[in-house]
Amino acid sequence: MQLNEFILDNMEPLLRQWIRNAQTILPDRDFTRNELINHIRQVIQGIAQAMQLPRPATEPGVTFTDFQSPTPTQSWAHVHGAQRYDLGVDLLQVTAEFRALRTTVIELWDAASPSAAPALEELTRFHRAIDDALAESIERYVYDKESGDRRYQAMLTALPDPCYILDLEGRFNYVNQAMSELCGVAPQALIGEHAAEIGLPTDSLAPDRLRRIVHEREQQHGEIRTTLPSGHTKTLEYVYAPVLGDQGDVEAISGIAHDVTERRAAEAQAWRHANYDSLTNLPNRRLFRDRLGQHVAHAERTDAPLALFFIDLDRFKEVNDQYGHDVGDRLLKQAAERIEACVRKSDTVARLSGDEFTVALLDIGDREPLLELAHTMLTELALPFHLGAGLTRISGSIGITQFPQDAITPKQLLRCADKAMYFAKQSGRNQVCFYTDIGHTTALPRQTLIQGLRSAREQGELRLFYQPIVDVATRRVVKAEALLRWAHPELGLLRPGQFLELAVESGTMGDLEDWLIAEIAVQSEHWRKAANRSIPVTINISSETFLNTDSQKRWQAHLERLAKAGVGAVVELTERVFLNEAQGLAERCDQIRAGGLQLALDDYGTGVSSLAALRRYGIKYLKIDPSFIALSVDDHDERIIAEAIVVMAHKLGLQVIAEGVETVAQYQWLRTTGCDFA
Repeated sequence: MQLNEFILDNMEPLLRQWIRNAQTILPDRDFTRNELINHIRQVIQGIAQAMQLPRPATEPGVTFTDFQSPTPTQSWAHVHGAQRYDLGVDLLQVTAEFRALRTTVIELWDAASPSAAPALEELTRFHRAIDDALAESIERYVYDKESGDRRYQAMLTALPDPCYILDLEGRFNYVNQAMSELCGVAPQALIGEHAAEIGLPTDSLAPDRLRRIVHEREQQHGEIRTTLPSGHTKTLEYVYAPVLGDQGDVEAISGIAHDVTERRAAEAQAWRHANYDSLTNLPNRRLFRDRLGQHVAHAERTDAPLALFFIDLDRFKEVNDQYGHDVGDRLLKQAAERIEACVRKSDTVARLSGDEFTVALLDIGDREPLLELAHTMLTELALPFHLGAGLTRISGSIGITQFPQDAITPKQLLRCADKAMYFAKQSGRNQVCFYTDIGHTTALPRQTLIQGLRSAREQGELRLFYQPIVDVATRRVVKAEALLRWAHPELGLLRPGQFLELAVESGTMGDLEDWLIAEIAVQSEHWRKAANRSIPVTINISSETFLNTDSQKRWQAHLERLAKAGVGAVVELTERVFLNEAQGLAERCDQIRAGGLQLALDDYGTGVSSLAALRRYGIKYLKIDPSFIALSVDDHDERIIAEAIVVMAHKLGLQVIAEGVETVAQYQWLRTTGCDFA
């Protein structure tokens, strides 16, 4: 039997013995992979076929191939070299495969025919076939490797991101063109230089991270702001990865950086736009809420005092209406500068909206320094403003609340400071009011106020104003809200919040309601005759009155009177009415609707009532709290909440009334949102 025939007939034993011999030569390599076995099978078949074509000993063995030509000559050995390169096998293993194959064939031939050694010419053909195959395989392997290196080099050169390779001491072995341009240094000049010398993020190559790269073979990534040899300051994202050698050891460290300077600048600008007022450069409501929350948390941990100022500019609307928005903007900017100049760097001054400002003051707990600071602010605000339209004078009203005496949450602090500010404004403007003084101020004249309230109706001191409610789509007045006021001879025009509690306490609420209903009936009848149509009037009812069982008979009389006058009234209830869904609530709502009146929920969004509950009790209208409207144009979060309320209300068959609409921008937003009335 010829040797080539023996090789083809004993393919499977050859393969099994080849695996053992190859594993002996390179014990750390895996020669059992199906891809390797299939490829070596092709090599064995190719060698056997080559042995069938004898050639003179003087004929050259290998003709090297031009693989870039249109029709390259591809032998099975060339295919083997290409396959080995694709599999990631190194040249050491390629030569070991052929060495093991040579040994395997001779061993099995000797074992099968110990007395019939092959002829010298046959052995010569076998060895020449293996040598030629090995040479051609290596030729193709080297070509593919060099071609791959060229492609890889071209890719690295074309990459816009800086790429580099460092030795284990942090010195450059390679840099691409983008890295050279980033540093402003020629590529050759960077080779051998230490990364720290050109401002690379070498802090990521600290001993602990270097250990992770070299010993644990982990990637390390991060971001750093650094100044490069070019003098430019850049923000770079970087990734380091280990470069493994043939034995699996880490030989070097590859790095790639990405210049994110412009992106970080854009993100910072977007963050500032979202958190700072563009006109005054002060923190806006969103950022102030966050900082106030941090201040409250700090005060809770350390028992440090915390105070909050709520500042409203008096007469700002008059200036804005008289001289225009540009002058109004200049006034706001100058007022913000004056307020900020009165406080410390550690304090937070913010513009909430319009002409409202807040100041969070740390570590001041005594009233005297707080009052002194507030008066300093009022003095500064009272100085003339130079706005390009002559000298303009305004004043301010300041409400002060303290943690934890008045409130313990950021929301409560803001609410208390807001109430104190309004009390200061109602007290004559250019005033300061502590939240704790509101109770003392009303307690002092309480008996006098109660006595005056009992005679207010007879003295003709009660006033009823009507706020028009328009259809947002048509701008037509379709309803009116009745607003009760008490024209006190000494305190001026008082809002319900300043005397209704006294009315409940003194038992005069029934008299006030009787007068209110009578006035509404008369006015509604007058409107019906003058306009030849009925104009529904909304009436505010307190939760105490609505839930009081003693008032049911009186309200039945009110309903009959309004029905007789043809008044399509709407009874407004606060969210507090629906809190815990008190007993008898459904019956009272049914009584109102049976009397021909409709129900509306006032100031929705400030309490905890659910839309499902509103539908259950037959609520027809939903009135959005003015705070949502005031913030809807400027505050993205508040706008989303308000829009969601409108959508949900419409889904449940409710109509929406917006309160506190003051600007064209707010009206346009409401119209776009689909709000029904304002």
